[in-house]
Amino acid sequence: MKLFIVILILLRTLSGDTLVDAGSLNVKLATPQQTTTIPMGSYLGTYAYLPSHRYVISANVEGFITEVSVKPYASVKKGQKLFVINSPKLLDLESNYVDTLLELQFYQKEIQRLEPLAAKGVVASKRYLESKNQFDKLLLSANFKRDVLRAYGLSEIQLNKISAQHKPYPTLTITASADTAVSEISVEVGSFVKQGETMAKLVDTSECHFEVDMPWKLAETLKKGDNLYSDTSVFTIAAMAPQIDPVSQTRGLDLHENKGCDGRAGASINVSFYKKYGAWKIPSTAVVGFEEGYGVFVFSKEGYKFLKIELLAQLEGYSYVSAPLKGDEQIAISSVLALKSAMKGSSE
Repeated sequence: MKLFIVILILLRTLSGDTLVDAGSLNVKLATPQQTTTIPMGSYLGTYAYLPSHRYVISANVEGFITEVSVKPYASVKKGQKLFVINSPKLLDLESNYVDTLLELQFYQKEIQRLEPLAAKGVVASKRYLESKNQFDKLLLSANFKRDVLRAYGLSEIQLNKISAQHKPYPTLTITASADTAVSEISVEVGSFVKQGETMAKLVDTSECHFEVDMPWKLAETLKKGDNLYSDTSVFTIAAMAPQIDPVSQTRGLDLHENKGCDGRAGASINVSFYKKYGAWKIPSTAVVGFEEGYGVFVFSKEGYKFLKIELLAQLEGYSYVSAPLKGDEQIAISSVLALKSAMKGSSE
């Protein structure tokens, strides 16, 4: 015959609270401890620069590198010259654009000459209209070719210079797209690059993030925007992985360190995190789960009162909870499942 502990359940209602008498149960008690820091554990994480802060400098057009104006790892300003490419293809495109501009100029003068003559009947209006139509076609063609040159990286200043002088300039200057640092240079003077080929990589070091994997149950107590603290810094949760890793049972966190990472991108270090939060520290054996959440049993002379709590974290045998507890109260840290069963049985 199996040995069962007989529980005497006496239900009373005092001030609206339901109490459970533990009867002959030997319930161990503990006093909750107030705390303002909630440890979240120590984790190995990696510093990395944000994807939006990394830039790839590619060749807009094929050609020969005639100038490299920046050194590896140098800091550069937005618009600063990085490379100069001499491109035969760019020469062809610009020459074709100039030919169109010259032809457009000819027909512009022609319609200016024919318009008054056609109005007086000196020349046939058909001749004027033919010149006008050809001018319109050339204007569309010139605008299209200008857009193509713009897509290849020519600035408005360069395009205006070509248009004004009717002279091609087959060199393209590649500039920095933001205030950054050079992390890699892939070309040298005299080398030939194809269109789209990577020439350099830049990175904005003003902001980086710290990637860490945390047990999913602990991660569930966190949300975007929460602050996590270490002994030397403050981290803000910028994003959380949308799903749990099925192998490690962890959830990835993207943390932004408020002081920056000081050029440590790529480094992996161990960091011990904690939260600053007014909470109670209690043994994890005191916490009992219900469908609606979690709770503890608070001791009184009349019996044990069930009290709902908010579970903030669980670590190394302790739970950190938010609850309307008092410093002189004691809670059950053993036989809590028996108390739960007794309370459920009494309510049925």
